[in-house]
Amino acid sequence: MGPTGVVALSLVIFLALVWWKGRGAIVGMLDKRSDGIRNQLDEARRLREEAEAMYADIAKKQQEAAKTAAAMIEEAKAQAHRIERDSQAALQSTIARRREQALEKISQAEAEAIREVRAKAVDIAVEATRRVLIAEMGGPSGQAAIDMAIDELPRRLN
Repeated sequence: MGPTGVVALSLVIFLALVWWKGRGAIVGMLDKRSDGIRNQLDEARRLREEAEAMYADIAKKQQEAAKTAAAMIEEAKAQAHRIERDSQAALQSTIARRREQALEKISQAEAEAIREVRAKAVDIAVEATRRVLIAEMGGPSGQAAIDMAIDELPRRLN
């Protein structure tokens, strides 16, 4: 065997010793590394499933929120319609009440105007009668008519 054979044999023996003595450590290190990678993959899978579950939950909540918002909008529209209808009815009622009040005030003003006109007409008639009586009842004929009216007074009162 030449020097090359001895070196080759020494290399084979060295590698066999390294493999025999270091095999456990190398395999252990590789097993530890593969366990770490497996754990990371499991953690990644678990996180992915959790994220998918959260996404599904958020999507469901979003749909529920959209339905709730649509229901709220419909309720608001219905309430606005009710308020509009009630306001319209209240407005009509107020208009009718104010119209009645105005008609009543007009009637009162008409009655007051008629009373004032009648009172003024009576005052004018009394004044005209007084003037006529003063003009026609002056003198002896007027005195005779007054005496006659005084004499008839007791008969008319009974």
